[in-house]
This record gives sequence, C-alpha cells and structure tokens, in this order.
Amino acid sequence: METLQLRSNPAPAPSSQLKESIRDMIRLQRDYQLSDELFWEIFNERVLLNEQINVDEFISSLGIPIARA
Repeated sequence: METLQLRSNPAPAPSSQLKESIRDMIRLQRDYQLSDELFWEIFNERVLLNEQINVDEFISSLGIPIARA
C-alpha cells in the first residue's frame, strides 16, 4: 500500500538569493521604463518563484530602452 506524503510549504530561499532578487528588482525600476504589469510579471518569476533569470537579457530581448540618468 502506498502512503500519500503531504508537502508542506517549500523552504524559504536563502537570504543571499532573496537579496539578489531584490537588487534585480531595484535595478529594473532604476534602469528601465517598465509598465506596472511587466514589472509585476518579472517580480513574480524572479522573486516569488525564485527563477534564476538574467534580468538584463530578458529586458533587452523585449527591446525596452535603458533609462539614462
């Protein structure tokens, strides 16, 4: 007889990964002119799902201009 194993919530990401994700999101706000919708889409993948995406490559593939200060 097989036993059903319940999964609890996944362990939180180590703090270094979380800090890196947050830095990426700050850079997005500072360097790119993104719509709110696109920002939250990237936020979901990068921070909530902890996907290791290269934010700069992702943005450049969309053809979004870099904001120059």
